[in-house]
Amino acid sequence: MNIYLAITPKEAQQLPSCPLKLAHIAYAIDESGLLSRSCLSPQTQGGLLGLSDRCRRPLKHADALLRTIVSECAAHQFDGVLADFETADLPDRVVFLDRLGTILAQQKRKLYVPQLLPAPCANVLISTAISGGSLQEMLQGAQNRYGAARIALDLERLMMDFPLPCPGGRGRPMPLNELQALQKRRDISTFYSRELAAQYFTYSKNGETHFVLFDNAQTLKQKIALGERLGIQTAFVMYPEVKDLLPELLRIPKAN
Repeated sequence: MNIYLAITPKEAQQLPSCPLKLAHIAYAIDESGLLSRSCLSPQTQGGLLGLSDRCRRPLKHADALLRTIVSECAAHQFDGVLADFETADLPDRVVFLDRLGTILAQQKRKLYVPQLLPAPCANVLISTAISGGSLQEMLQGAQNRYGAARIALDLERLMMDFPLPCPGGRGRPMPLNELQALQKRRDISTFYSRELAAQYFTYSKNGETHFVLFDNAQTLKQKIALGERLGIQTAFVMYPEVKDLLPELLRIPKAN
């Protein structure tokens, strides 16, 4: 499986070496609808162009924007584009991404998009951070919906605290230092959920029981292994989200 580490150029300078491919989070569609770039070295070659969307209006210069993105991919020999778009509020974005995916495919490059913007000519990122059901069944359902070859794993690190009972099913994101402090308590026993491919434990606070669901390096490796068994070819991890796990994650064996 190809595993990309999504990282800014400044953060990448802190890594002496990294065997993972990089998705360079250095590009954005700015407020005017044009491409901006932040401190990416001209010598950068390979990986993906990481593109965020800061424009809150329809793209009036879509043709020029497409040309500039494609030119950057050629100049840096990028494998394609990771569109790190966070909302689906603007109806022209799927059309734009589909046009970009079509152009990139003609150049043997790929476009990766979030599930909220599933452009037909793009690969769709599916988050593995689920709190219920079966991860395998969820991924298989996504393959059936989008096509098996179009799925990529978004290895979003799961760290959630759920009060019990939790009728709404919504947990609270848990900071890493809080999780680590709880794990040091002697009365905490940690278990593994095969269905979720995640670790969990319970604890009590102020008379209330809490259920904590979280990922570590081993669970992320389990999710990668599941993806490989399902024929998924690409996965993404985010830096600094997995900064503390990188030493172990970097020992992930490559699939033959």
